[in-house]
Amino acid sequence: MIGEYPVSVCHIQPELDAVFASLRANLHANGETLLGTYLPQFDVDLVAPPAFVLFSARLFNNPKCAVFPALFLLLVHLAMTFHHLLPQIRGRDRQLVILVGDYLYAHLFFLLCEHDCLFLLEKFAGLIKEMNEGAVLRGLLEHTSHSPDDAAMVTILSKQYGFFFAECCQLGCLFAGSKQSEAATLRQFGIKFGIAYGASEAGLGSEFSSLYLGQSLDLLNALPKAYDKDELGKFAQEMVAAPSSKRFRSMS
Repeated sequence: MIGEYPVSVCHIQPELDAVFASLRANLHANGETLLGTYLPQFDVDLVAPPAFVLFSARLFNNPKCAVFPALFLLLVHLAMTFHHLLPQIRGRDRQLVILVGDYLYAHLFFLLCEHDCLFLLEKFAGLIKEMNEGAVLRGLLEHTSHSPDDAAMVTILSKQYGFFFAECCQLGCLFAGSKQSEAATLRQFGIKFGIAYGASEAGLGSEFSSLYLGQSLDLLNALPKAYDKDELGKFAQEMVAAPSSKRFRSMS
Protein backbone atom coordinates (compact mmCIF):
# COMPACT_ATOMS: atom_id res chain seq x y z
CA MET A 1 0.00 0.00 0.00
CA ILE A 2 2.81 2.42 0.72
CA GLY A 3 5.78 3.66 -1.19
CA GLU A 4 9.21 4.85 -0.21
CA TYR A 5 9.69 7.05 2.86
CA PRO A 6 11.50 10.38 2.58
CA VAL A 7 15.02 10.52 3.96
CA SER A 8 13.89 12.96 6.65
CA VAL A 9 12.01 10.22 8.55
CA CYS A 10 14.74 7.57 8.43
CA HIS A 11 15.25 7.73 12.21
CA ILE A 12 11.69 6.54 12.84
CA GLN A 13 11.28 4.20 9.87
CA PRO A 14 10.93 0.98 11.95
CA GLU A 15 8.09 2.55 13.92
CA LEU A 16 6.48 3.95 10.77
CA ASP A 17 6.64 0.46 9.28
CA ALA A 18 4.84 -0.83 12.37
CA VAL A 19 2.11 1.83 12.05
CA PHE A 20 1.37 1.11 8.39
CA ALA A 21 1.63 -2.65 8.95
CA SER A 22 -0.93 -2.32 11.73
CA LEU A 23 -3.17 -0.26 9.43
CA ARG A 24 -3.03 -3.00 6.80
CA ALA A 25 -3.64 -5.72 9.37
CA ASN A 26 -6.69 -3.98 10.83
CA LEU A 27 -8.39 -2.91 7.61
CA HIS A 28 -10.54 -5.29 5.61
CA ALA A 29 -8.80 -6.22 2.35
CA ASN A 30 -11.35 -4.19 0.39
CA GLY A 31 -10.67 -1.22 2.63
CA GLU A 32 -7.00 -1.26 1.67
CA THR A 33 -7.97 -1.47 -2.00
CA LEU A 34 -10.18 1.60 -1.64
CA LEU A 35 -7.37 3.55 0.00
CA GLY A 36 -5.13 2.75 -2.95
CA THR A 37 -7.88 3.71 -5.41
CA TYR A 38 -8.80 7.09 -3.99
CA LEU A 39 -5.44 8.07 -2.49
CA PRO A 40 -3.17 7.20 -5.43
CA GLN A 41 -0.12 8.99 -4.06
CA PHE A 42 1.97 8.10 -1.04
CA ASP A 43 2.78 11.66 -0.01
CA VAL A 44 3.82 13.89 2.83
CA ASP A 45 0.22 14.23 4.02
CA LEU A 46 -0.04 10.49 4.61
CA VAL A 47 3.29 10.21 6.43
CA ALA A 48 2.97 13.36 8.53
CA PRO A 49 0.48 12.31 11.26
CA PRO A 50 2.32 9.19 12.45
CA ALA A 51 5.68 10.88 11.89
CA PHE A 52 4.82 13.76 14.23
CA VAL A 53 3.61 11.33 16.89
CA LEU A 54 6.73 9.19 16.63
CA PHE A 55 9.19 12.08 16.42
CA SER A 56 7.61 13.55 19.57
CA ALA A 57 7.97 10.21 21.36
CA ARG A 58 11.55 9.92 20.12
CA LEU A 59 12.42 13.13 21.97
CA PHE A 60 12.00 11.02 25.10
CA ASN A 61 13.79 7.97 23.65
CA ASN A 62 10.68 5.84 23.35
CA PRO A 63 9.08 5.93 19.87
CA LYS A 64 8.04 2.26 19.99
CA CYS A 65 5.46 2.97 22.69
CA ALA A 66 3.73 5.54 20.43
CA VAL A 67 2.81 3.20 17.56
CA PHE A 68 -0.84 2.91 18.65
CA PRO A 69 -1.48 6.67 19.08
CA ALA A 70 0.25 7.18 15.73
CA LEU A 71 -2.18 4.70 14.17
CA PHE A 72 -5.16 6.39 15.84
CA LEU A 73 -4.22 9.81 14.46
CA LEU A 74 -3.50 8.36 11.03
CA LEU A 75 -7.06 6.99 10.99
CA VAL A 76 -8.44 10.44 11.92
CA HIS A 77 -6.45 11.97 9.08
CA LEU A 78 -7.52 9.36 6.54
CA ALA A 79 -11.20 9.62 7.49
CA MET A 80 -11.10 13.41 7.22
CA THR A 81 -9.29 13.15 3.88
CA PHE A 82 -11.95 10.85 2.43
CA HIS A 83 -14.76 13.15 3.52
CA HIS A 84 -12.98 16.07 1.87
CA LEU A 85 -12.54 14.19 -1.42
CA LEU A 86 -16.21 14.71 -2.35
CA PRO A 87 -15.70 17.75 -4.62
CA GLN A 88 -13.35 15.63 -6.74
CA ILE A 89 -15.65 12.61 -7.01
CA ARG A 90 -18.53 12.11 -9.43
CA GLY A 91 -21.38 9.63 -9.74
CA ARG A 92 -21.91 6.62 -7.52
CA ASP A 93 -18.39 6.86 -6.09
CA ARG A 94 -19.44 9.86 -3.98
CA GLN A 95 -21.51 7.71 -1.62
CA LEU A 96 -18.73 5.13 -1.44
CA VAL A 97 -16.17 7.77 -0.45
CA ILE A 98 -18.43 8.97 2.37
CA LEU A 99 -18.89 5.40 3.59
CA VAL A 100 -15.12 4.78 3.57
CA GLY A 101 -14.60 7.89 5.69
CA ASP A 102 -17.28 6.74 8.13
CA TYR A 103 -15.73 3.26 8.19
CA LEU A 104 -12.34 4.69 9.13
CA TYR A 105 -13.84 6.72 11.97
CA ALA A 106 -15.70 3.64 13.20
CA HIS A 107 -12.47 1.66 13.04
CA LEU A 108 -10.76 4.27 15.19
CA PHE A 109 -13.42 3.91 17.89
CA PHE A 110 -13.22 0.11 17.66
CA LEU A 111 -9.44 0.17 18.15
CA LEU A 112 -9.76 2.52 21.12
CA CYS A 113 -11.94 -0.13 22.76
CA GLU A 114 -9.75 -3.03 21.69
CA HIS A 115 -6.56 -1.47 23.07
CA ASP A 116 -8.07 -0.19 26.34
CA CYS A 117 -7.71 3.43 25.24
CA LEU A 118 -11.26 4.61 25.86
CA PHE A 119 -9.78 7.40 27.99
CA LEU A 120 -8.87 8.99 24.63
CA LEU A 121 -12.44 8.93 23.31
CA GLU A 122 -13.37 12.39 24.56
CA LYS A 123 -10.09 13.79 23.23
CA PHE A 124 -10.66 12.38 19.74
CA ALA A 125 -14.32 13.39 19.69
CA GLY A 126 -13.30 16.97 20.49
CA LEU A 127 -10.52 16.91 17.91
CA ILE A 128 -12.81 15.67 15.12
CA LYS A 129 -15.38 18.34 16.03
CA GLU A 130 -12.79 21.11 15.87
CA MET A 131 -11.30 19.91 12.58
CA ASN A 132 -14.71 19.69 10.92
CA GLU A 133 -15.67 23.09 12.27
CA GLY A 134 -12.51 24.58 10.79
CA ALA A 135 -13.23 22.96 7.43
CA VAL A 136 -16.84 24.22 7.49
CA LEU A 137 -15.77 27.78 8.32
CA ARG A 138 -13.19 27.73 5.55
CA GLY A 139 -15.72 26.33 3.10
CA LEU A 140 -18.21 29.05 3.95
CA LEU A 141 -15.58 31.71 3.30
CA GLU A 142 -14.69 30.20 -0.05
CA HIS A 143 -18.37 29.91 -0.95
CA THR A 144 -19.02 33.57 -0.23
CA SER A 145 -15.69 34.70 -1.73
CA HIS A 146 -14.97 36.78 1.38
CA SER A 147 -11.37 37.48 2.30
CA PRO A 148 -10.98 36.92 6.07
CA ASP A 149 -8.62 39.02 8.13
CA ASP A 150 -5.51 37.41 9.60
CA ALA A 151 -7.13 36.77 13.00
CA ALA A 152 -10.07 34.92 11.44
CA MET A 153 -7.75 32.86 9.27
CA VAL A 154 -5.60 31.90 12.25
CA THR A 155 -8.73 30.68 14.04
CA ILE A 156 -9.75 28.57 11.04
CA LEU A 157 -6.27 27.11 10.50
CA SER A 158 -5.92 26.37 14.20
CA LYS A 159 -9.09 24.28 14.08
CA GLN A 160 -8.44 22.62 10.73
CA TYR A 161 -4.73 21.85 11.20
CA GLY A 162 -3.29 23.22 14.43
CA PHE A 163 -5.28 21.16 16.92
CA PHE A 164 -4.62 18.00 14.90
CA PHE A 165 -0.83 18.38 14.96
CA ALA A 166 -1.07 19.49 18.59
CA GLU A 167 -2.62 16.11 19.44
CA CYS A 168 0.01 14.30 17.39
CA CYS A 169 2.80 15.93 19.36
CA GLN A 170 1.15 15.81 22.76
CA LEU A 171 0.09 12.16 22.58
CA GLY A 172 3.47 11.10 21.24
CA CYS A 173 5.41 12.56 24.13
CA LEU A 174 2.84 11.57 26.78
CA PHE A 175 2.90 7.93 25.67
CA ALA A 176 6.71 8.15 25.83
CA GLY A 177 6.59 9.26 29.46
CA SER A 178 7.20 12.99 29.24
CA LYS A 179 6.27 15.50 31.91
CA GLN A 180 2.99 17.41 31.57
CA SER A 181 4.91 20.66 31.09
CA GLU A 182 6.90 19.18 28.22
CA ALA A 183 3.73 17.80 26.64
CA ALA A 184 2.15 21.26 26.90
CA THR A 185 5.12 22.81 25.08
CA LEU A 186 4.90 20.19 22.32
CA ARG A 187 1.18 20.86 22.02
CA GLN A 188 1.81 24.56 21.43
CA PHE A 189 4.51 23.64 18.91
CA GLY A 190 1.94 21.51 17.05
CA ILE A 191 -0.63 24.31 16.98
CA LYS A 192 1.81 26.87 15.60
CA PHE A 193 3.19 24.38 13.09
CA GLY A 194 -0.34 23.48 11.96
CA ILE A 195 -1.14 27.13 11.29
CA ALA A 196 2.06 27.47 9.26
CA TYR A 197 1.34 24.28 7.32
CA GLY A 198 -2.28 25.24 6.67
CA ALA A 199 -1.27 28.74 5.56
CA SER A 200 1.18 27.28 3.07
CA GLU A 201 -1.40 24.75 1.85
CA ALA A 202 -3.94 27.57 1.40
CA GLY A 203 -1.45 29.70 -0.55
CA LEU A 204 -1.50 32.59 1.92
CA GLY A 205 2.08 33.60 1.23
CA SER A 206 5.46 32.78 2.70
CA GLU A 207 5.46 35.63 5.23
CA PHE A 208 2.36 34.28 6.97
CA SER A 209 3.56 30.68 7.08
CA SER A 210 7.14 31.65 7.98
CA LEU A 211 5.94 33.67 10.97
CA TYR A 212 4.13 30.72 12.55
CA LEU A 213 6.79 28.21 11.53
CA GLY A 214 9.35 30.37 13.32
CA GLN A 215 7.16 30.49 16.42
CA SER A 216 6.76 26.72 16.37
CA LEU A 217 10.51 26.15 16.10
CA ASP A 218 11.12 28.58 18.97
CA LEU A 219 8.80 26.45 21.14
CA LEU A 220 10.59 23.28 20.09
CA ASN A 221 13.95 24.82 20.94
CA ALA A 222 12.60 25.81 24.37
CA LEU A 223 12.70 22.15 25.39
CA PRO A 224 15.80 21.09 27.35
CA LYS A 225 18.98 20.89 25.30
CA ALA A 226 19.40 17.22 26.13
CA TYR A 227 16.61 16.28 23.73
CA ASP A 228 17.40 15.54 20.09
CA LYS A 229 15.03 17.95 18.38
CA ASP A 230 16.71 18.35 14.99
CA GLU A 231 14.79 15.68 13.07
CA LEU A 232 11.37 16.95 14.14
CA GLY A 233 12.33 20.55 13.33
CA LYS A 234 13.71 19.60 9.91
CA PHE A 235 10.63 17.57 9.05
CA ALA A 236 8.38 20.47 10.07
CA GLN A 237 10.31 22.84 7.82
CA GLU A 238 10.18 20.38 4.93
CA MET A 239 6.41 20.06 5.20
CA VAL A 240 5.78 23.80 5.23
CA ALA A 241 8.11 24.26 2.27
CA ALA A 242 6.14 21.91 0.01
CA PRO A 243 3.01 20.46 1.63
CA SER A 244 0.93 20.05 -1.51
CA SER A 245 3.56 19.12 -4.08
CA LYS A 246 5.83 16.81 -2.12
CA ARG A 247 5.41 13.33 -3.60
CA PHE A 248 7.47 10.27 -2.83
CA ARG A 249 6.19 7.35 -4.86
CA SER A 250 2.90 5.88 -6.01
CA MET A 251 1.21 3.36 -3.76
CA SER A 252 1.71 -0.26 -4.70
